[in-house]
Amino acid sequence: MKTIFMNATIYSPDKVRGDCLAIDNGRISEIGLKSKLQHLKKHGYKAIDLKGKTVLPGFIDSHLHLLSTGYNLFNIGLDNIDSLDKALSIIEKAARKASPGQWLLGRGWNKNIWGGSLPNKELLDKICPNNPIRLFSKDGHTLWVNSLALRLCGITGSISDTDTVSIQLDSNGEPTGILFENATYLITDKMPEATSNFKLKAIKKAAAMFNRLGITGICDCDWDANRLSLFNTAREKGDLNLRVCMMLSPNDINSAVQLGLKSGFGDDFITLGNLKLYADGALGSQTAWMHDPYENQPGNTGIPTLTDDELEMYFEKTHLNSISLAIHAIGDRANTELLAFYAKKYAVSKKLGLNHRIEHAQILRKSDIAKFKKFNVAAAVQPIHVISDRDTADQHWGKRARLAYPFASLLKSGARIGFGSDCPIEDANPFIGIYAAVARKRPEDERQSWYGEQNITVKEAVRAYTIGSADICGWQGKLGTLTPGAKADFVVISDDIFKIAIAKIPQLQILATIVDGQIVYQDKAFKL
Repeated sequence: MKTIFMNATIYSPDKVRGDCLAIDNGRISEIGLKSKLQHLKKHGYKAIDLKGKTVLPGFIDSHLHLLSTGYNLFNIGLDNIDSLDKALSIIEKAARKASPGQWLLGRGWNKNIWGGSLPNKELLDKICPNNPIRLFSKDGHTLWVNSLALRLCGITGSISDTDTVSIQLDSNGEPTGILFENATYLITDKMPEATSNFKLKAIKKAAAMFNRLGITGICDCDWDANRLSLFNTAREKGDLNLRVCMMLSPNDINSAVQLGLKSGFGDDFITLGNLKLYADGALGSQTAWMHDPYENQPGNTGIPTLTDDELEMYFEKTHLNSISLAIHAIGDRANTELLAFYAKKYAVSKKLGLNHRIEHAQILRKSDIAKFKKFNVAAAVQPIHVISDRDTADQHWGKRARLAYPFASLLKSGARIGFGSDCPIEDANPFIGIYAAVARKRPEDERQSWYGEQNITVKEAVRAYTIGSADICGWQGKLGTLTPGAKADFVVISDDIFKIAIAKIPQLQILATIVDGQIVYQDKAFKL
């Protein structure tokens, strides 16, 4: 199909390229001024008037969880619920609607806005003794369950606590219903698996939401089994209208190696990414691995979740098969250790063309910033965490937070950066993410920017959400840019993001989303 989109201000990603965009078979054939391209209408191109609006490359979210987002749209939502009592009321309401024995699932609760204390199983037992309950915290690193869930999964006080299995016990040695980090798998691995039909519904619902937000490509960081098959099925059904770079889980590696699959394998819509691992926990749960203890928590430096031997083992399994690594690291110690590992493997990684990543890189030591560029380690970062975590970071990291989310420093160092959201942990709206990177405060917050020396420009933020994310997802030159030969993925937005006041960026609207030259979403009030 041949189409010419006309009458727009077209940026790629931050420079005006013209007012017309010609598409042929899903790729951009020409871009420029109407006076030079309108003749294409005589050569079989269908003309679509964009009514003077602004066009950007489609946004690429370099780190989110596709199935988890879909599940979350069906489950109990506790995000931004500002008190324990309100959360319990929501859970009780859901319990009244549940069938006997049905698992109740949810996520989003945040002890840091409840006063800092963790909840317990007794609170859930009172309102729902007959249904097992599994509720992930906002950051996804702590699990709150009731007594029935513990019993069904065989968790009792006889289970010991180790560096990799963290179960909170009361004074009698009994589980309280709170599990941290790798201990959460003791619950999730024993739960009934969702049916393929439900998973496909979750994918469809999440993908449609991402399209409404102007997202045309994602890097999926879930660990669910059979995702490749599910994504292909959803794509064939027309329910997955965005491009997916699918991270591999540890359970995927042996099969991938046996089949000769490597990072970048796939087609124009679904490709394999890096092996995704976890080096530590998270700020919200105070399990991110730090050099020094958390403020007012003597002895707590967080929880490392990946041993040196495991890291070496995974590298040995993957590097000769051209599979790169992408490792979650939030605390400054976790980032230091990972950068040291990547430095040790730099020569062989460069020879083999591997492109490793660190996911989040939320707080760094100054001496580590230059190492991202030096050892070709990409930073997959989520600016929305800046405004979500500001007060929590100040509380638990103190003055160290000066180098939390240091986007300006990373960009200045020449590091490769891609922006994302970590959805469903945070809102996937790219305009909120861009605003967070530029303003470093909530839209309604009257305080100054949080460590404003780390503010970046709107142009830098848009580039990180388009061409930057395309780069670290392995789509260099194909996506994130509106140039001849690139894929025709773009968005039409309600105003010119480079000309409006920064304070108005969160109010920008997506009027239309185009993927592979096809309109996959359009606002009801914006007729094309």
